Amino acid sequence: MIDLPGANGLLVGLGLLLLSWRLARSGLQLPGWLAVLAGVLVVGGLWWAGGPERAADDLARVEDRVDLLDEAERQRLAEYHALLAADHAIDYRVVIDRELGDLDRFAVDYVRRHGVGGDQGRGLLLVLDVSADQVRLEVGHGLEGQFVDAFVAYLEARQMTEFFAVGRVADGILASTELIVAQAQQAEGEPVPAIAGSGGAGARLPARLGEGRAVPRDARVTVDERGLPRDVLAAYRRAMAARNDNPKLAIYSRATRDMLADWVMTPAQMDTMARSLAGCPVARELTDAGERRAVLLAPLAERQCPPYFLVREADTWRLDLVAMMRAVRFGRDNSWRLEHEALGPYGFGFAGIRFDSRGFPRTP
Repeated sequence: MIDLPGANGLLVGLGLLLLSWRLARSGLQLPGWLAVLAGVLVVGGLWWAGGPERAADDLARVEDRVDLLDEAERQRLAEYHALLAADHAIDYRVVIDRELGDLDRFAVDYVRRHGVGGDQGRGLLLVLDVSADQVRLEVGHGLEGQFVDAFVAYLEARQMTEFFAVGRVADGILASTELIVAQAQQAEGEPVPAIAGSGGAGARLPARLGEGRAVPRDARVTVDERGLPRDVLAAYRRAMAARNDNPKLAIYSRATRDMLADWVMTPAQMDTMARSLAGCPVARELTDAGERRAVLLAPLAERQCPPYFLVREADTWRLDLVAMMRAVRFGRDNSWRLEHEALGPYGFGFAGIRFDSRGFPRTP
């Protein structure tokens, strides 16, 4: 078990590290002193939670035998998977190697030899064979009710391998972990059999390593110049539901198009976004004095429904996802909060709303 002080320091540190990584992907940078603080908190948290032996155990969650990942990527994956173990009692391991033979048999044997998931069988093992270009996610007995084969195949085909195809293996594993966390949260509290080991549940698919980025869809999404900001958001939901990954859609601002041009937008991510938008009604539509910017707010009680920012360009409202990424953050339960200093010209949309010290809105 992780002692509370060590866990708190570790989680805060990891949050800062993940924030730094995501900002770097968007061409932004975490202040130097915060980056230093993140490192101190992670190291201190690991030490408090069990010293260097515990840190070594966390690193052992990622076994890269062919040096496909760099040290920073291995560390980041190990830290994220340590949080998965702390929050959801899921033992998630990664093995990357070549010429492993029968991947299904290798995964079952590895789980048994290394005790992945413990007596409760709450283990996940991701095996990537780079020479065979195959990936398998093995599911322990204790998680089979939560992670059925159909979900695992969807995660691999519609999320993980989309990143593998463009050489971003660590990003693919991390992005898939986000779906694993979401699935675990949905099934929290449901009874599952407590049996050690694994019986071969999971899925094996081509890894698509280095296959290259698929050509984005050329489908158009038109926006009426007289359309309201909420109409643009509705068009965005339709685009995501149709898995339209074209970064040049008219619903995006110029800055957003530039940002999305270098992004991997997976089918799983678009499915998740479409579901989120469908379940988040617009309660308030606010515009600034010059009617150049708009903020759309769902009911504050809907904690997983973030605000959306729009900017008027060429007399048409367009989504400003770049500004949203700077100002909107998410907690571990996917509840949104604000970085007030990053709101810039969108601050008008939150006047009169009370926030706690961490930036989470207080419900009336």
